[in-house]
Amino acid sequence: MIANRYQVIYQGEFREGFERGAVLKQAAKILSISEDQAGKVLNGRRVVLRKGLDEASAREQCIRLKKAGLKVALGVPQPGTATPPAGPPMPRAAAAAPQPRPNPAAGAGPSAPPPSPRPPDKSARPVTTRVPFEFTGTGSEYFRIWIVNILLSIVTLGVYSAWAKVRRKQYFYGNTVVVDTAFDYLGDPLKILKGRLIVGGAIVAAGAATFFFPLLQFAFTLVLAALSPWLIVRSLMFNARNSAWRNIRFGFTGTTWEAVKAYALWPALALVTLGLLSPYVYYRQKKFLVANSSYGRTPFEFAATWRDYYRILMIASLAGVLGVAVLAGAALVYAPLAVLAVPIYFYLYAYTAVKTGNVLYNSSRLGRHRLESTMQVGSYLMLVFTNTLATALTCGFFHPWAKVRAVRYRTDHLALVASGDLDAFVADEQKSVGAVGDASGDFFDFDLGI
Repeated sequence: MIANRYQVIYQGEFREGFERGAVLKQAAKILSISEDQAGKVLNGRRVVLRKGLDEASAREQCIRLKKAGLKVALGVPQPGTATPPAGPPMPRAAAAAPQPRPNPAAGAGPSAPPPSPRPPDKSARPVTTRVPFEFTGTGSEYFRIWIVNILLSIVTLGVYSAWAKVRRKQYFYGNTVVVDTAFDYLGDPLKILKGRLIVGGAIVAAGAATFFFPLLQFAFTLVLAALSPWLIVRSLMFNARNSAWRNIRFGFTGTTWEAVKAYALWPALALVTLGLLSPYVYYRQKKFLVANSSYGRTPFEFAATWRDYYRILMIASLAGVLGVAVLAGAALVYAPLAVLAVPIYFYLYAYTAVKTGNVLYNSSRLGRHRLESTMQVGSYLMLVFTNTLATALTCGFFHPWAKVRAVRYRTDHLALVASGDLDAFVADEQKSVGAVGDASGDFFDFDLGI
C-alpha cells in the first residue's frame, strides 16, 4: 500500500432520513457505476469504495457521499493489512454449492482430513481510520439561545443562569458530531445552582464577617485558597460525568492532592523562579486534566512532555519581549508606531493557542485510538482578528457568531484516528460500564457553574 494514501470506507449504513432509492441514485453518480451495481456494493456491509487517494481528494469524496446519504469515513491502511473488496459479494448460490467428493471407484484414496485453520497473523496491524469531527450549529441558532439566556438571567437575578449553562452546553455538545453521532450533555441545572449557591453564600458570609471584623479577611482568604483544589476536582468530575457519547459517559478520577500540586504548589514555585517554571506548570495542569479523564472504563493517556510546552511558550515569550523592546524604541521616535503592538499581541495569542492546542490533542490517546489536530497559526489569527473586530463594532452582539466560528474552526481541524474497529471498542465499553454500574453522584456532586 502506498504511504500516505487514503481510502473512503462505507460503514455499511445509510444516514438517517435518507431514502434508499435516492441514495443509490446519487451514490451511483459519484462512484461512476450503475444503480444496480451500487445496490450490490452498498448492501449493508463495510466496504472500501475508493483507495489510493490523496487526503484532499479523499475528504472531498467523503463529503459528497455523506451528502448523498452514506455513512463513510477516511481510512489509512497500514502495511501488512488487507483491504475489504470493493466489488459485490459472492452470490449465495455459489457460496452454498456443494463441493465434489472424491470417487473411490476411480482409484482415489480415502479423503484427507480438512486442513487445520491458519492461526491469525499477529504481526498484521489493524486498519487505521481517520474520522473527522463536524460541527453543525450556526450563529443565528445560537444567537436565539444566547439572548434568551441573558434576558432570563437578568430577570431572575441570576437564578436562571444555571439553566442557561445547560442550554448552552447542550447546544454545542449536540452539534458536535463524530462518526455521525453527536455528544450529549446531561447536567442537572439544580446541581449547578446548588454549587453556585454554596460558593456564593460562602463569599457573601465571608464579606459580611470581614465588614464587622476586618482581621478575619486573611483567615477567610486562606480557607478559600485551601478549598479551591477540592472545588476544582468536584467541578471537573461533574462536567465529565455529565458528558457522553453513544450513551457512554466520560469520567474524571483526579484527586484533591493532585489538584493542590497542579494549581497551588507548582504555580508557587513558578513565582519563586520569576516565571521560568511557568511552561512546566502549564504542562502539569494539562496532564492533570487529560491523564485523569476516561471514556467509560478506558482512561486517556497523555504523551506530551514538558519540553513541548517549553519550546512553544519560551518562543512566544522571547518574541513578546523582543517585540515590546522594538516598539518601545520606535515609539520614542514616532509615537503612533505604538499601535503596532495590537497585531503583535494577536499573533502571539494565535501562535500560543494553536501550538499548545495541537500538542494537547495530538498527545491525547484513548486505548489504541488517538486525536489529531491540524490547526494553523495564520488561519486562526484571521479568525481571532475578525471575531474581535466584528464583536467590538456590534457592541458585543456578534458574540454568538464569533463563538460558533471559533468552535467550528477547532472542530474542522480535529479528527479521531481510530486503530481497529471503533464500533467494537464502543460496544466493549458499553458492556463494561453496564456490568460495573454507574457509581456517579453523591451529596457533594455539584458544579462551580463556570
